[in-house]
Amino acid sequence: MTTPQARSRSRHAAIVVVALAIIATTAAAHFGPRSDRSVTWAETAWKMPLDNWGEGRAWSATGPGGATIKLFARTKTGFCNCFNGIADDVEIDRIGDVDLHGDNFVPTAPGKVTSVGDLVGRERAFQTSNRWTGTRHVLSIVAATDCKAVVATLVSDQAIPPEAEAAAVALLAGETFRRWAADQ
Repeated sequence: MTTPQARSRSRHAAIVVVALAIIATTAAAHFGPRSDRSVTWAETAWKMPLDNWGEGRAWSATGPGGATIKLFARTKTGFCNCFNGIADDVEIDRIGDVDLHGDNFVPTAPGKVTSVGDLVGRERAFQTSNRWTGTRHVLSIVAATDCKAVVATLVSDQAIPPEAEAAAVALLAGETFRRWAADQ
């Protein structure tokens, strides 16, 4: 048989548990990860120096943390390994456009396999620096098929969030960019 004091303590404990659940849910909704972390790209002018590969396309976006992120993409034909594609870090370092974003650059981690739509390739993170722009975070993504590579570079003064990378890959895998790349 339950005493009135035990029932009261049980009721009090249930109220405390419900109150804590409400507080936790409210705090998570207010302070937790936001659902509006999408990155939307706006096309801008290609302002990189001209070289053997010509102009590409450029976009700008504001990342979830408020940092400006730039995306540069172009194609390079006949420059990648036509048999193995972008198989290792040496290949991505050779083909990527990291050098366009700083005189001094160092990889911050080994590269990893990635894809842009049905194109298989690699990505690798770098930090670049020069006296005009300071230190920048750069992510080089290179994917290829049949001796034609898509070379994409994300650049920001802050760390590049996964949402920005995902949005860039989605843009590059989209029909509009793929049509443009096929005509290059």
